[in-house]
Amino acid sequence: MMPIGQVQSNTDNESKLVATSGGSAANFAVWLATLQIETHLFARVGKGDGKKFAAEFKTKNVIAHLQEDQVLSTGRIVVLIDGDNRTFFTDRGANQNLEVGVMPLEAFGDFLYISGYTVLSIGTEGTQKLMAMAKAHGMVTVCDPGSASFIKDYGAKYFLEAIEGADAIFPNLEEAQALTGEESPTRVADLLHEKFPLVVVTLGKDGAYVRNPTTAELVPGVKAKVIDPTGAGDAFAAMFMRTILDGDVKAAEAARVACAFAAEAMEVIGGQPDSAESS
Repeated sequence: MMPIGQVQSNTDNESKLVATSGGSAANFAVWLATLQIETHLFARVGKGDGKKFAAEFKTKNVIAHLQEDQVLSTGRIVVLIDGDNRTFFTDRGANQNLEVGVMPLEAFGDFLYISGYTVLSIGTEGTQKLMAMAKAHGMVTVCDPGSASFIKDYGAKYFLEAIEGADAIFPNLEEAQALTGEESPTRVADLLHEKFPLVVVTLGKDGAYVRNPTTAELVPGVKAKVIDPTGAGDAFAAMFMRTILDGDVKAAEAARVACAFAAEAMEVIGGQPDSAESS
């Protein structure tokens, strides 16, 4: 939802309303599929919605494994966009009941990408079980914390315990601050690097700060004509992982490529592209 002009309280506001599929994990999956990577999505939807959404994701070259909840409806989110700012109104719906044990991870490949919203739904025990399943099949585990406010509600200490053992973490600055209690990109990255081998703190238009055993580097952002920043972080992470999968590429270089890709993502409405055609 994008207001046209300044928002006025207690009255009508002319706006542009667009309904799209979304969600952090779904956005990441679709962006990754545009980069010619076989991508599987695990999620839970409301009763009767499984075939519809699986068919939609198939058009975007994403193989969707969708559980159907008999009680809760498919999750929804309203995004209020005002320039570079976004306000989210979130109902996780059926994803709150996501069942970890039925995910056939042995069928899949190189890495598992866990949304922070999934952590909130399945808790510490479920998240640890999910990562253990992935690691048992040789997969790298990556986490996007997802929401600073939800981290604060859940408790930073407990969230970090839930994702302990992850190989990489992709927080934005606000999420990293919520997880560490510190402010500067360098400080939050250093603290998170004590727990995770690879830390990439996204900084919006300012780029990203990369921290791993051999790198501590600020990668500048790429100028974009911002229409909708929703999903830019998911696009960034998708391109970063795609670039790393290509082989002997340093993390900072992967971040540079990812910043350019995220800039393109901000120039369209919605959190994911309409098709799986490569950008």
